[in-house]
Amino acid sequence: MAYDVVVVGGGIGGLTPAALLSAHGSSVCLFERQSQVGGCIGRTEFGGYDFDPGMGLYTDWGPGEIYDRVFGQLPVERPTAPLIKSDYVVRLEHETDVRLRENDQDFAAEFALAFRECAKEATEFYQLVSDVNEQQNSNSFGRALKRLWSRDNANSERTTLDVLTSTSARFQRFIDAQLNAFLHTGIESCAFGPACRALTIPRRKHYAIENGIATVAERLAESVKQSGGVIRLNSPVLRLAFDGNGKAYGVDLLSGENVVAERAIISNLTIWDTYGKLVGLNRTPASIKSELSKMQGTGAYLIYAALEDSALTRLPSARFLIAHEELASSENKFNEFTVSVGEPAIDTKRPVTIKTATEVAPWFSFQTSEDDYEEWDQAALTSLWGALHRGVPGLGAAIEVIESANPRTFYDSTRRKLGMVMGVESGRRHFTNETIFANVFLVGDTASASFGLPSIVESALWLANRLTK
Repeated sequence: MAYDVVVVGGGIGGLTPAALLSAHGSSVCLFERQSQVGGCIGRTEFGGYDFDPGMGLYTDWGPGEIYDRVFGQLPVERPTAPLIKSDYVVRLEHETDVRLRENDQDFAAEFALAFRECAKEATEFYQLVSDVNEQQNSNSFGRALKRLWSRDNANSERTTLDVLTSTSARFQRFIDAQLNAFLHTGIESCAFGPACRALTIPRRKHYAIENGIATVAERLAESVKQSGGVIRLNSPVLRLAFDGNGKAYGVDLLSGENVVAERAIISNLTIWDTYGKLVGLNRTPASIKSELSKMQGTGAYLIYAALEDSALTRLPSARFLIAHEELASSENKFNEFTVSVGEPAIDTKRPVTIKTATEVAPWFSFQTSEDDYEEWDQAALTSLWGALHRGVPGLGAAIEVIESANPRTFYDSTRRKLGMVMGVESGRRHFTNETIFANVFLVGDTASASFGLPSIVESALWLANRLTK
């Protein structure tokens, strides 16, 4: 069997180019090892509730923005995405809420009250963030940094902490919590450019995706099929297929089937799995293997819960981040976590997703038996559940646990290396869409230059445009 393009992986990074290329006339076949599409944004249902898989921060659904541009080229209607009117909130300890308002003046007034000890410096920091973002959006990021920091003989290698030295420890913790939540990298190691992009996300216009973010993946899959493309679920790809000259010409399936890609192969696997599994370490240059060994990813621990509708007023917002001011260093002591509340589903109760970053290695190496693993998971659940009640006093019995998920859970469902589901730590390097083979491309969160789904979709649109020329 031969197609113009073969796509490995049915996350949004695989589905988007598959839908666009199919709509533009290419023959496309997408392989997904699971029984549903979506990957990390696939539909998550427990106890009759449909849970958000993450933080509930969905941007770029306005006219002319990335989803509008993508779905405008497809034969299916784009998902309904009404604007959310409430602000995102960061709650520091002692119930100090900072509303991340979209309007600059309102936001400045907000954190001037929350951080009286360094209001001027905090204002200057966010002005710098705004200036750098403006320059990044105009594709002159390097020149912007050189001009902005020339007075200090600094350069783009600065970390976010380098730029925050004149602010208070509380304000630094406020920024650190956001970067850990959105980029899973703290201020001491996060490069300032990616930090600027991430810090704008909670202050932008946010949208609620009707029937959940999984609808986006499902609608893209529907578009592929309507355009004549093929989606094969429960079809694990084993490796790339190579000819006698070492050129990748297709893929070999676990079933033994060989499928030819006459123009391109798109991997929606992680960078580690793309080279470690598809390409194979024996074909991966030593320089690439060295880079991969240095790159770090993070896992997630989630609690899916049900909240009494009447208890919503006790929360700082329907979507918020809780940051502990005193950082914990021991295992299963989570320093920050996000809360996202969905729509009522059953008996006036709302689905709630509580999410925090976690190291992946202990979930696979610590346990010597299944009992050890269960004990480890229960300790994490107890710690995060207790942190939630300390952060939002008075919840009591109004919220109950439905299910939990950890890196082993995500490994079982996605086969991503060590269950890492939060991209790559934001340092100073990242992999692009291109690989060591001219006809093999990579699209996904580990090859994205910025935080979130819009960045993945943007790179997928770029790739689809390239392959249709």
